Amino acid sequence: MTRMLLGLAIALAGLLAAPAVAQEAQPVGSIAVGQSIAGELSSNDAQRRSGKYEDVYILEGRRGARVDLRLASDAFDAYLVVTGPEGFNLANDDEEGGAAGALHSRLVMELPADGRYRVAVTTFRAGETGAYRLEAAAPAAGAELTRAEPAEPIRFGATLSGSLVEGDARRGGGEYVDRYRFTARRGQRVRIEMSSTAMDTHLTLSRPDGTQDVNDDTQVDGRTSTDSRIDTVLAEDGEYVIAASSYRDGETGAYRLSLAESPGIPRQANVPGGPRVIALLVGVSDYERTSDLANTDDDATELYNGLRQAGMLHPASIVLTNAEATTQAVTAAFGRIAQAAGPDDLFLFLFSGHGDQVDVAVSAAELDGRAETIELYDAAMTDAELAPLFAAVRARMSLLVIDACYAGGFRSLVDRPNVVGMFSSEEDLTSLVASRFQAGGFLSYFLRTGISGEADDDGDRIVTAGELSTYIRRRFRREGDVPATTREDERNYQNILVERGGVHIDDVIVRLSGGRQVAAAAPQRTLAPGRAAPPAPRPVVYAPPRPAPRQAPDREAYDMGGTPPAQIHGAEGTKPDGA
Repeated sequence: MTRMLLGLAIALAGLLAAPAVAQEAQPVGSIAVGQSIAGELSSNDAQRRSGKYEDVYILEGRRGARVDLRLASDAFDAYLVVTGPEGFNLANDDEEGGAAGALHSRLVMELPADGRYRVAVTTFRAGETGAYRLEAAAPAAGAELTRAEPAEPIRFGATLSGSLVEGDARRGGGEYVDRYRFTARRGQRVRIEMSSTAMDTHLTLSRPDGTQDVNDDTQVDGRTSTDSRIDTVLAEDGEYVIAASSYRDGETGAYRLSLAESPGIPRQANVPGGPRVIALLVGVSDYERTSDLANTDDDATELYNGLRQAGMLHPASIVLTNAEATTQAVTAAFGRIAQAAGPDDLFLFLFSGHGDQVDVAVSAAELDGRAETIELYDAAMTDAELAPLFAAVRARMSLLVIDACYAGGFRSLVDRPNVVGMFSSEEDLTSLVASRFQAGGFLSYFLRTGISGEADDDGDRIVTAGELSTYIRRRFRREGDVPATTREDERNYQNILVERGGVHIDDVIVRLSGGRQVAAAAPQRTLAPGRAAPPAPRPVVYAPPRPAPRQAPDREAYDMGGTPPAQIHGAEGTKPDGA
């Protein structure tokens, strides 16, 4: 039932910096004409909002200067993006006229103004890594300049009439196309609509990093229409290009195109912000009956503090750590949360600590003949015992987070609408300590950073179910292959599981401060005076007398069966026989 530990890794945790995620990359250097740079994209680099890794170099430019930029890589499909003064924005995927099969990029630019230009080295596909070479040179005499595809400006609030005619530019499939450009800021939600009685319309929105949104048919009053609509949040500052076209090759005819600020999607519109996360957070590090764990109690208190600092924590929230986290206290806390939770609240239950499996009869509920447990301070609680406690809390949405070995066995609790489950491992595999983050588990750490704002991928001050699950999975992938074992000591790798059930990817987990706060939310339900958790960084609820400190074991990892530490498998901080 051991979860994880490694003393040396914990000692080194403060020396290891966590990689940046989904933020504007800081420059890694500068480049000038005549320079050639050998670099490498890796999972430790910053990521664009699209999930592409990037290195950024600064080019000091003069108005009218010409620069020939080339990016070559044998490891990935290269993509160059250059932005600068006066809205300058050029990008290239594959060099025109380049060697057959080569996926290099080239931009021959004439700079419009004095200033600093950001040269972003990235990839065509998200997640690619590898070595590259970036070169800046003076272009040869007569070299053709790279120019953005011609596009007419369109302003927000505009509706215009156009027509696809023979002789227009064509898309790759032979369809005629008209292009329009506009500049926007990160976090803006836009709606682009194209309609026509003459053809089946087709819309494409090209983003500054080269990714595209595409729509052919849209839904109108529950019916499919051949008109097109893109309603999306723009994740980056910069210039965006709309391509208005037809679905079929060679179609022509009149159309109407509009660009407007979007009111948002209905399922997000009335979800309030503010202190609407009613949380029951349980973390156990100091066990009397089995091996201690590192930082799993901190997983609970740090999440509590993070939610409180972000202004999202409901005043009736409860945190239980170590000797406070008894079966009786946790059961009672569920009852109090159930009384206080309201229809506008998110109920968040987190457990971080040991997990185990116990043998039971094979059934439809337990096909492997094993029930999973979370190990509280005084006793185990099975998935079947936790289920009715969790189900009794009725809120706008419930988020179940189990960061323990065999956590996936609790997926059965995602059995009704508006429930999301996140589990640190599959039901027959152990989990790993996140010692380099000074956290008890990777899932707990990434949940805390994500729900506090890092998962807001598009900058609209809303963290959706899709954004949070993508953020957690993406962050965990950066850790590489994380070793895990079964009870029989079969070796495999840890994977974080997310079960959204009937929750849509655009459904709101939390609304962050600084964005639109819905004022029409129902008032919060409160407990009787004196019964709510005190507003302190570490509230103590149902706390039994704390046992006297005991001497730490000579070795830092062992299981309940007495397995000698030397026999426990796994790298940095494994939770060898059950977390």
